[in-house]
Amino acid sequence: MIRTMTETTSAGRQTAMGETPAADKKTWATTGLGVLGALAMTSCCILPLVLVSFGVTGVFIAQLGAFYQYKWITFALSAAFIGYGFYKAYSPIPAEACADGTCARPMNRTLMRSILWVATAIVAVAMIFPYLTPYLLSY
Repeated sequence: MIRTMTETTSAGRQTAMGETPAADKKTWATTGLGVLGALAMTSCCILPLVLVSFGVTGVFIAQLGAFYQYKWITFALSAAFIGYGFYKAYSPIPAEACADGTCARPMNRTLMRSILWVATAIVAVAMIFPYLTPYLLSY
């Protein structure tokens, strides 16, 4: 017989301990999309430099520079996803949502917020990097 661990909420309802509400899944999905957007921002400028430093060479690296023309599109998408992720991560949980006891074990917002701040830093570096490159290469 397989037993699943359950917990009883304040409303007397039993739920599985690993269960997360749909709102938490949407928030984590938004955070993931923000991270993917940040990685897409690095594809034109920073990613080729990182790949070359790891020894990856070839025509593939040179072709990543073609993504530079899409920088503003990926920036807009990244900013939208990261902005919505910050909205979801920092907005308070309404008391009505906890009335049935489903938020007895809230999601780890600290981890989500730190991931969003790292993604924001990556996007900022990716936006500034093309303007700093001449100064970095002049030394």
